[in-house]
Amino acid sequence: MRNLFILLSSGVAAAFLGVSPVSAQSQQPLLADSFRLGQGGGVLCQVQTRGRDPAIAGIFDRAWSIVCRDSARPVGKLYALRGDAASVGARLSELRKAEAACSDATNEAIEGLGAANASTCQLTGAAVGYKVLSVTRGGIIWVAEGLAAYDSALKLGLRTVIADRIVPGKVEVATSAVDDPVAFARVQAGTLDPDQALAEGYRRNNSGNYAEAAEFFDTLQQRMTGSAAEKERLGEYLINRALQKSNLGDVAEADALFKEARAYPLNDRVQSRLRRNFEAVHLLNQQRYDDALVRLDEPVAPIGLVARLPGSAIEIGAQVAAEINSGIPINQRLGATESTSLTSEERAQ
Repeated sequence: MRNLFILLSSGVAAAFLGVSPVSAQSQQPLLADSFRLGQGGGVLCQVQTRGRDPAIAGIFDRAWSIVCRDSARPVGKLYALRGDAASVGARLSELRKAEAACSDATNEAIEGLGAANASTCQLTGAAVGYKVLSVTRGGIIWVAEGLAAYDSALKLGLRTVIADRIVPGKVEVATSAVDDPVAFARVQAGTLDPDQALAEGYRRNNSGNYAEAAEFFDTLQQRMTGSAAEKERLGEYLINRALQKSNLGDVAEADALFKEARAYPLNDRVQSRLRRNFEAVHLLNQQRYDDALVRLDEPVAPIGLVARLPGSAIEIGAQVAAEINSGIPINQRLGATESTSLTSEERAQ
């Protein structure tokens, strides 16, 4: 009786929310404009319908793009195309030839699907792997293609659209399988949001992958469009490029980049400290310990004191107000969450 009550309660709750118990537990991806890829952690990826994809040749053809949180542009594509397998393959090959060069297809086993046609490719102009997978089911050619490092997303996406249900699985970026990590870093730096690319560059530096970190900061500088916000970051990109060159032992180029960065006056409390610290590290890399101590003693822009109000008055600044507002239930439902990034004051300290 207790189990029956629990089941009935679940049904009432689902009905109250306007969703049937069955649909609350399952979703039909082929009827959705977008859906989450996989379940159980890993990189968060979303599949989105592409109604204007050039591969679509009829009203029954479907196309989707795979977008992941760690990339600002799609990492892969999914297709459900009707027609002869040879003609469909030729059409897709013609569309991708400007982006990647592919080898002849071989067989590869995919969990839940069996054998699939698989082609290994390489992006044009970069030593970064690209992959194409295809399966024929019921007169439909199902295709997944995209960056080889996102192989798990391609396979999971293919299994999901063929099964027309959310298939459990985890998306992981297989950077260990990348033939040229530096080239892959260059591609990532060009696809990530600038803030994410900057953070990833710092992570590569902290993990000792200096050549990859250098690609992130170099690409970020090349991507600049001339906006005021970007100009404020030019100095940060330059000193980070200089630091990577120093870490790699290229002292002359590091000196030149630090000199170029000094042409930009600094009144910012964070950037002035970054420049001081990075130049000190550059001197340490050369075993110039006394010079590094002298550089660390040079003055930088003050952090500043918080203005104290008389009596027991309390002032709520913009940062504190944003944190408070993010905890309001309506803002949580709208997607506003508490920030986990450091404030300017915290970063300067």
